[in-house]
Order: sequence, then C-alpha cells, then structure tokens
Amino acid sequence: MTEIGDRFQALRDRAEAEYAAWRNPERPRIDVADDTSARANGGEATRAALRQLIEQRGAAVELGSNHGYGMQWLQPLVTITWPDGASVVYGPVTADRVALIVDEATGRVGAAAELAIGVVAGDRPGIPSIREHPFFACEPGERRLLRNIGLTDPESLEHYVATGGYRAFARALDRHLEPQAVRKLLADAAITGRGGAYFNTGVKWNFLAGAPGSDHYVVCNADEGDPGAWVNRVILEGDPHLLLEGMVTGGYAMGATRGFIYIRDEYPLGIERVESAIAQAEAAGLLGENILGSGLTVTLEVIRGAGAYVCGDETGLLSSIQDMRGMPRIKPPFPANSGVFYEPSNVNNTETYANVPFVMRHGAEWYHELGTAEMRGTRLFTFSGDIERTGVMELPFGTALPDVLTACGGISDGGTLKALAAGGPLGSILPAALLPTLNTTLNTFRAHGGSMGSGGMVFISDRWCTIHLNELNSEFVEEESCGRCTTCHGGNQRMTEIFRRLIGGGGRRDDRHNLEMIDSTIQQSNCQHGQLSPTVMRNTLRHFSSEYDEHALGHRCSTLRCQGLTRFVIADQSDPALPEAAAICPVDAFHGVDGARWIDDEACVRCGACEDLAPRGITREAVPVAPAIVRI
Repeated sequence: MTEIGDRFQALRDRAEAEYAAWRNPERPRIDVADDTSARANGGEATRAALRQLIEQRGAAVELGSNHGYGMQWLQPLVTITWPDGASVVYGPVTADRVALIVDEATGRVGAAAELAIGVVAGDRPGIPSIREHPFFACEPGERRLLRNIGLTDPESLEHYVATGGYRAFARALDRHLEPQAVRKLLADAAITGRGGAYFNTGVKWNFLAGAPGSDHYVVCNADEGDPGAWVNRVILEGDPHLLLEGMVTGGYAMGATRGFIYIRDEYPLGIERVESAIAQAEAAGLLGENILGSGLTVTLEVIRGAGAYVCGDETGLLSSIQDMRGMPRIKPPFPANSGVFYEPSNVNNTETYANVPFVMRHGAEWYHELGTAEMRGTRLFTFSGDIERTGVMELPFGTALPDVLTACGGISDGGTLKALAAGGPLGSILPAALLPTLNTTLNTFRAHGGSMGSGGMVFISDRWCTIHLNELNSEFVEEESCGRCTTCHGGNQRMTEIFRRLIGGGGRRDDRHNLEMIDSTIQQSNCQHGQLSPTVMRNTLRHFSSEYDEHALGHRCSTLRCQGLTRFVIADQSDPALPEAAAICPVDAFHGVDGARWIDDEACVRCGACEDLAPRGITREAVPVAPAIVRI
C-alpha cells in the first residue's frame, strides 16, 4: 500500500471504531435534531428540557445531536439509540413531552409510543420502519444524497469517513485516476447542474480544465434564496463533508488549487458547520496542502453572502467574492475563462458537488439506475405551502407530482389545490389542472411555460389569490434587481405598479397589453434575473386569465385577499376578542360599544391585524362594485 493508502486507512480505522461505538452506545442515547427547522420549532428548548430532566433523575442516558430526517412538520425530532444499535425517531417532541422520551430510553417500553414515527436502524418491536411512512412513498428504497441524514452526527468527520466518505477521492489519488478520467466519469453519468440550468457537469468541468493559466478556482453557489427552497441547507447543515469531498475532487479534476463556498448569511448554522468541517478535513490531511502526502493542494474558504438575491447568478456571486458590488456580469466571457479575480473558474450548485462522491464510489451505471433517459439520478426537493406534511424528499427524476402531493398529505384544512409554484420568484406558477401532466423533469414544466427551478416547490390552495401573489413576487424581483439595466429595474417597477393598482381596485382594460409589453422589453436585460422576472406574470396571464380579468375588468377578488377589493366587517358581535382587536387598530377604525361595534371602511387600512386576533368576530367581504358610467 502506498503512503496515500496508508494514511487514509489509518484515518478510516479510527473513524470506523468511533462510529461503531456511536451506533452501539454503552447506554441509550437521545439525539435531538439540530438543524434550522428544528431550532425554529423549539428544538433548543427541547434539548434544554431533556438535559435538565436527565440531570434531575440521574438517568443513565446520553444526550447527543443529529440532523432531522426531513419531516419538518414533525419537528422537533429526537432519536433514541439503544446499545443493540436500534434507533427510533420520535416527534414532535416539545419541551413539555420530554419525560416520555426519557422514560422510553430508560426502560419503560411504550412510554413514548404516541410520538414514535419509525425505526431508522435495527429493529424495535411494534414500531414500523420509517421508510414505511407515507411521506416517503415516492423516495427510492435507499437514499443516496440523504443516506447519512439522521444516522450520523453532522459535526463529526469520523462519522462521514466511517460511512464511506473521502474513500473514492483517496482511491483516485492512490491509484492515480487521471483528472481527465474523473471528468469523463461525471460526463458519462450525466450529472446535471442542480441550480436550475441542468447542464452536464462533466462537460462543464472540461471547460475549466482546458482553460489557460495555472490559477483555476472551484466555487460553490450556496446562495439559496428561493422561497420554499432549503435543499442546499440540508447538505450544509446535515452532511457538510459530502460537499467538501465533491469540491476537492473538482479541484483535482479541473486543476484548481483554491475554492470558495458562497453561503447566504441567513444560514448561520450552515456556515458554522461548513467552516468546522473545513478545519477538520485540513487537520486530517484531506484538504489543504499536500493532501494525504500526494502533493495535491486544494484549499477551501467560506464566503458569507450579504443577502442579495441577484448573487444567485453565478457571475453576480463571483463579483461579490471579489468584494465588488453583487452585480451580474455580461457574458461572454464565461466564468471558465474569466471568473473570480478574472481567473478561470467553475461554479456549481451545492447539490451538484454533493453528487460527485457517489458517482466516484459507484460509477455511472449505478447513477443511471434511477431517473429517466432525459435526466439521470435523483435530486432533493423541498415541499411546502398549504399541505399537511412539509419537508424534504430525495426523488428520482420523473416522479409524478400528483403522487408527491399525496405523500405530502394533500392540501391542508380541507382546501383544494389551486396552483403549484416552483423555482421561486423567477420560476413558475402553474394551475392545479396541469398537475397530472407534471413530474420532476424539466421538460414537463417547460411544456407549459414554466420552470422546475432549483428544488423548491410550494403547493398553493384555493384560499390564495394569484394576482396578490404576483404583486408580492414583482415587488421582490424589483427590490432585488441590481439596478444596472433600465429594462430590468424599470420594467419590474412598472410591473409592480400595475399589480398594486389591480389589487387596489384600479384595474384598467389596457393593463394586459402593458404587462405583455413589459415582458417583451425586459427580455433585453443583461442577466437572467431580468429575463426571467416576468415568468410568473406570464404564467398568470396564460393559465389564470379568468382570475386576472376578474380583477382588471370586474374589480373583484373572489378569494377576498386583495386589500382594495375587500373590506373588514363585524361578523359576530359576541366574540370576546373584539375589544382587544379594536384596541390594536392602528387607525382607530373601530367604533361603537360591546354588542354594537362597527368598522369605518374609509379609515381602515386593511392591515388585517384585527382579523388575526379575532377571526370569529371579524371577516372580509367584497367591496360593492360601483355601477359603470356609460358615456355617450
């Protein structure tokens, strides 16, 4: 065995021993999910309550951490692992229910049965496998990208190495798998970019490898800003070494010695975990100078984004890394010729890099076992909106979206599906009638003028107004425009003004023509932020034409969501929350006394605070339409 093989084998032996002890602890261990979703749902309070109760009882249990299994609607999640290696996920485990978990862990079998979700490892009598949960009905039998989620401590390098991490990369160095062979393997596997363009990754890597000069850079775009998308966050927080192995392999394959991971600042836990993983990998000789004694040098550094959505564009991101204004560049030149610091660079999405180690381990044919001829493999999707079960799934390309909606428990609160929003504000909004024609491939969305985007999908119920959603969307893309192009910034200002007027009751007959003219003009923008910004509006005019006409010509909103077309009225004078609702009105629009209250419609600013506080007593109704004036 060579020096490279000896070094890695020694690391692997230590890692496997440590992981084996973690998987089969001497006494039961309670792992609290520690990720952004868990923290947002009270996970830290659950951990504190568990720690306090364990200390009070002197319970013979350990307290640890893992990443949630992807079932966000059940957070906070905890996992109990027993000495025989059996692990069961429970949730939601709020701070007031931790006694049930400690009881279960310390021998009172069935104490937490009402919270049991499923077995993730081993066997536990009476508890089914978590893979039998209907939420995972569309996932393949065995996860790929998510294989470590919930089964490792994401802050442990040893856990990653013990479960196969860095092995393929070390083998490539040890057996001298040439960089060209690595690129060919990825091209043959047909890994496509996960940022939304879905371009062949191996081909893209060839562009940088063939670029002149010796200063080449690998860059990871983790500036995930689409509403309803958190696929990158799952990898950053749940398996950061998977990203690092993909990037260091990319550095080797493309001749790059330095790389940057650009993470949005709204992901503080992801930043913390990736920075920690970099330090661990450097200390172990898997990253940095003279990796495993091979002479290869690849250094990685985290760059914190400053909240500019437009930096999701790869060239805007490159400008930001250079401490310049986050403004997309005009192409050509492309990043492979002039990227960060104007040197040849390759930019890939987080999930794209995360796929690389698996293809290196298992080969192209294994990768082709899932997916379609058009799009190979799997990808992560996050599903949210008006559904019973919100979370993340790893789905083969080609999975039917009606099946996904069923797995998500259908539309919540007895509503019906109205629309599917995919790809964020630059993506698409398609009507429920098209859902049977949609699956997780790009062309099924393109056929209807939409985009699948980068993994975030939001199911919208019939309680929402598409015109109101368009106003929110257009305001966002206007605000996030870098301002260089008059076509983009000015065009989105005009689009926003029109939608604001529509929801305010001032729709005009020529608004459709003006929106279509904006759409045509804005295509001359320099980057995709401008070019794609009218897509949702275009989808609305095409697929929700009757709802648009209702607002523009009929001056009505059947969903009662648009402020200028609705008014608040007292529906139930006996609601005890009415006095408090009246007290918080910012414009003192409430008048009268208990039992005889009324709202001054002219004073009301439609903030909705009163309705939130007293939903039984206050409701919305349509504003009567004034009779049309006929001019002769």
